[in-house]
Amino acid sequence: MLNLPPLNYLRSFEAAARTLSFTAAGAELNLTQAAVSGHIRALEQYIGGRLFTRHARSLSLTSLGTAYLPSVSQAMGQIAQATETVRKQRGGRKIVVSCPVSLANSWMASVIARFGCDYGDASVTLHARIWEDDAPDIADIILTSRHEMALTRQDIWLWRDEMVVVCAPSYQVSGAVLNDPAQLTQARLIYNLGRPESWNDILAHYGQIPGKPIQSTQTNAFSNALALASEGYGVAAVPRRMVQSYLDRGLLKAPFGQGFPSPWIMTLSDGSLLTSEPARALHEAIINAARNAAAKAH
Repeated sequence: MLNLPPLNYLRSFEAAARTLSFTAAGAELNLTQAAVSGHIRALEQYIGGRLFTRHARSLSLTSLGTAYLPSVSQAMGQIAQATETVRKQRGGRKIVVSCPVSLANSWMASVIARFGCDYGDASVTLHARIWEDDAPDIADIILTSRHEMALTRQDIWLWRDEMVVVCAPSYQVSGAVLNDPAQLTQARLIYNLGRPESWNDILAHYGQIPGKPIQSTQTNAFSNALALASEGYGVAAVPRRMVQSYLDRGLLKAPFGQGFPSPWIMTLSDGSLLTSEPARALHEAIINAARNAAAKAH
């Protein structure tokens, strides 16, 4: 067992020797002047010699204190460095991912689940947001849907959204099952407030004249649009990666088949500043998952 004095004695000595003041050392360590003085007396008794010469209004180090200080300062520095290294390593296992709520409920959830099998000790927090500017400052990895005209050099392009028109399998328009784009002008259209222009683009794509729908419903998230559509309350236009699980389970159908490209791009934040190995691995896993999905689509 190491023959060491209590750490709080050494902290008080190092601070007092550096500032040559018990009062200043106490303020730095959040201790009273009397507590620091008591620590020093106890340390002097422990090592068997005086460390300070007490003057009327000041302190000075004795030869013993002068010889002792460098070793104590170095040891305290090493302890602080080792502690910070361990803290960073522990904290480095925590990863915060921020992405649109509809993506969090579908594609992103599956990516994180697969990642967790390889990094079981990494703690991932998935922050699902509704608006682009709702990303937390503490997020390590951020996925954002941007219009192609708003892309920046820092954005990593994951994919271009392929919009798919979907509805419940039994959804009808004027008593007829929806299977013709011409029926959209009579259908209840579910609008996403973040992309209010989407339905005009979709109607134009299918050769219909855009105009005010007879019936409409608005929501602020694609996940809400999917829920409404699956309940038979209208027709939604949603990015394929967000709707695929609904199609696979038969909760929704795509009455017009394949979708079509939109001007909206899913982007990933730059990963060059990520410091932990798990965070870099998840960043790479997201890119690879996007590439694999694109390859399967083609």
